[in-house]
Amino acid sequence: IAAGDSFSQLGFAGWRFTLAGVLVLLVAACMGHRIRPKRGEYRAIFMISLFQSMLQYVCYYIGLAGTTGTKASVLSGTQTFFALLLAHALLENDRLTRRKTLGCVLGFAGFRLHGDGLILLSAVSAGAGALVSRIYTPGRDPMLLTGWQLALGGTFLGLLGRVGGGALGSVTAGGAALLGYMIVLSAAAFTIWTALLGRFPVGRVSLFGFLIPVFGAVFSALVLGENIMTVRNLLSLLLVSGGIALANSAAASSKS
Repeated sequence: IAAGDSFSQLGFAGWRFTLAGVLVLLVAACMGHRIRPKRGEYRAIFMISLFQSMLQYVCYYIGLAGTTGTKASVLSGTQTFFALLLAHALLENDRLTRRKTLGCVLGFAGFRLHGDGLILLSAVSAGAGALVSRIYTPGRDPMLLTGWQLALGGTFLGLLGRVGGGALGSVTAGGAALLGYMIVLSAAAFTIWTALLGRFPVGRVSLFGFLIPVFGAVFSALVLGENIMTVRNLLSLLLVSGGIALANSAAASSKS
């Protein structure tokens, strides 16, 4: 799939998330979990899928065609800020403090909006998804919610990619192996993320979001061969990562 072929990437993402959802549900069934949603769980599944799978990745894959992997990773890390801001506005027990606000200001200084707006909107959706998960997950099985939201979101992404003319092209053994790796990765990551948000405040869980731009930039250099050793990239990485760490350290220390 070409780097700028957004609809084919959406089609690939559709297979990735749909099969990841099926994998989660199969594992849940083997563990004795209920995998058939109850009537009151359909809304929770749809809302989580809307923000964490549909809107987030539509914006991400279309926006990715116009930026680099390094910049996309840095911008994706800002989802922590949006999660904190939305939690402050909508959750009484998860308010912003001066220290969190300073961290947000510091982090946003690390990038420019021009050319990266869709990646930023993807981060907004991810932040909203964290809040939605925090609202709907408590008292519900995170594996059931994760499995169905991934399957629903993946189906949507796959259909959108197909309507847009996307295609996987020739399927190679390497491509199939990569898809399998990403399926397992998505299944594990989304299940753990949903389970954590069902037990802890958004601010505390989001503490680890500062690792997104760090690992994203490193792997962009190792796998994609991108040059991250520039003053601009390193400064952006430092500001965003430092801002996220500062914004969340108060939340983590207050809960310890």
